Amino acid sequence: MKVKIAVLQYEVPEESDASFKKLDEMVSQAVWSRVKLVVAPETSVGELKEVKEKDIDYLSKLSEIAEKYKVFLSTSYYTKDKGKIYNQGCIISPQGKTVLSHRKIYLAKPEKDEGVSSGKKLEVCDSEIGKIGMMICKDGFNKYSHFLYEKYNQQGAEITCIPAWSLGWKEMNTQEYIKAMYVYGAFISRSFILMSGNLNVSSNSFGRSLIISPIKGVLKEGSINHKEILVEELDLDEVVKAREFDSWWQPKNKVEVS
Repeated sequence: MKVKIAVLQYEVPEESDASFKKLDEMVSQAVWSRVKLVVAPETSVGELKEVKEKDIDYLSKLSEIAEKYKVFLSTSYYTKDKGKIYNQGCIISPQGKTVLSHRKIYLAKPEKDEGVSSGKKLEVCDSEIGKIGMMICKDGFNKYSHFLYEKYNQQGAEITCIPAWSLGWKEMNTQEYIKAMYVYGAFISRSFILMSGNLNVSSNSFGRSLIISPIKGVLKEGSINHKEILVEELDLDEVVKAREFDSWWQPKNKVEVS
């Protein structure tokens, strides 16, 4: 099966209403390419301050956008549940229904400082465009990411959506580090990785959105400073081929070393 997808890369407005307007604009441009799935940056809508001050949920507005443009839509936003705040990821169907919910597991330090809580689950959903999984930003590039990618391999994920921001650190080329970890993730999970970056100047963000094949590696990569929509037709047969290769090539048992 082949699936046409779009990965968005743009500067997310800090104000809530403006963020929804911008997302609507970007999705409207993406659907001209007749895509079935659109991945937007991490926390592409809403405001953490707004969530802290009052009970508000942005999901209904996101559902309206997905239904309006008849696409699967993946992004994240801050939400409050039973007094705790989460970086809440979602994949919404063209009918406006949530088909997958994911709470960010490995939080960035600023999120921890703001009192954001981490999630504990990693799941996939069956859909008309294949088996889809989801991570959020740092979930995909830390020393424990291997176990998340391996779980998606075991669960049979074909597409993994990863809304993201960036990690800037002058002592290290974090752009290449993050890219390498997502490429590694595609090969370990045996799924296509769709990473959507952010361009926010205030947080020194760099885009470099990625579309990665579990066989061919990086198919498309965004720039570090331009608004872009990356479009690609994914051949999900590559996922099958990758797992067939694993079935005879991978060692059967782990060797204990000293």
